[in-house]
Amino acid sequence: MPPKFIALWLFVCCGMNCPQTNAGEARPPYKFLRYDEDYRFLSDPAQRIDLWDWVKYIPLDDAGFLSFGGEARERFETYKNEYFSTNPNADNASFLQRYLFHLDYHPSGWLRIFAQLQSSLESGRPVMPRVPDRDPIDMHQLFVDLVGNIRTDGQLTLRVGRQEMSYGAERLIAAREGPNNRRAFDEVRFLYKQGALSVDAFFGNLVEIDRTGAFDDWNVPGRFWGVYATIPFPQLPGIRTDIYYLGLISPDVVFDQGRGREECQTIGTRFFGTLGHWDLNDEMIYQFGQFKSGPVNAWSIATDHGYTLGKLWGQPRLGLRAAVASGDSNANDANLQTFNPLFVRGNYFSEAGFLSPQNFFDVFPSIRIKPSPKWAAELGCDVLWRENLGDGIYKVGGPAGSGGSPIYSGNRDFARFVGTELVLGTAWQATRHITFSAAYSHFFAGQFIHQNNGEDADFGALWATFKF
Repeated sequence: MPPKFIALWLFVCCGMNCPQTNAGEARPPYKFLRYDEDYRFLSDPAQRIDLWDWVKYIPLDDAGFLSFGGEARERFETYKNEYFSTNPNADNASFLQRYLFHLDYHPSGWLRIFAQLQSSLESGRPVMPRVPDRDPIDMHQLFVDLVGNIRTDGQLTLRVGRQEMSYGAERLIAAREGPNNRRAFDEVRFLYKQGALSVDAFFGNLVEIDRTGAFDDWNVPGRFWGVYATIPFPQLPGIRTDIYYLGLISPDVVFDQGRGREECQTIGTRFFGTLGHWDLNDEMIYQFGQFKSGPVNAWSIATDHGYTLGKLWGQPRLGLRAAVASGDSNANDANLQTFNPLFVRGNYFSEAGFLSPQNFFDVFPSIRIKPSPKWAAELGCDVLWRENLGDGIYKVGGPAGSGGSPIYSGNRDFARFVGTELVLGTAWQATRHITFSAAYSHFFAGQFIHQNNGEDADFGALWATFKF
């Protein structure tokens, strides 16, 4: 049966059982990382009030329990002048389908096996699909957990295998929800958690997508390792701090300066949480290492603050984001100052993904409203400049550890101003299982883009997601 008919069947079945589905809506939403979900509470038959509870907890007597889950996402998106190009192929529309199905087996309290299949399909683009758009079918995740308790409230987990990873605001390590194919890593991880404290250490590398075959994805050359810790901030309840070190060896990275091998060491810290009506998310990152024969010296600073007017209709959140990432001062010397966003989320600036967060400075005021607990909408305006005139602007996505190839190269005789992006997005949680979303962006090309013979760009997307 074609995947699109499978998805339709799932949607219809869910709709035919609305009373049972609604009964489950009091539960927390599905997790962004599906392996973080825990359905052991369904061992009590009285808790099984949702249509899909029969597959979320299947007891196996003395052999533990099984849990199944999945997702179907149907997305239509269109670009006009994609990457600011006037090439006829830059006006395109595509239909993207993503299907995920996972099995979570707990034979005992100290052992767990998690497996997930992913199928990502694309049709409509006039040229070859983008790398994250198509992967007919593959083993997206397959790992084993060995779990041990330390003291009374501490837990140490050894996780080995293919897995998604997501840390912080996903400025450096993301599961990549926006693009069609989510991202996975082949890693060995140690995860320690005690209350609000968590420490993760990992070693491995990214999984590369093969767009043509089945079950042929493999990790790319190089290495990716690090330590990421989240620490509570007792002086300010509701505030936490991230501290991390990340190491990456990439044999083939592309910058405006050229293509070559990079050894990138990244250290950073993030300060985030809520204080009353305020929410904040501030991050500072520094990178050093070597690119080809020269040293790396790059950095980034990002802030995202918001104030929620909880007593007004729609509980409007007034937000202001400002961020900067370094660019290279001279493409002809060996020194590299271009910030490497590593494995950043694909929709960093907006759902359109026009630009990678490299060599930029932006200011993004926004307003978000929630007319109901299930419906939210956001309007924003992102103004962008080049941080360094010697460097260009970049596409999102690329080989392991590179933000992507340059759209336009650096030119000190050209303007600093890149452009302004008007962003509108909305999402409606129709039921616990079904979400409808939409996004629109218009990028008003600035002087730098016009000097490179580029034009304004548009993006629109509609998509529906079903999860169980």
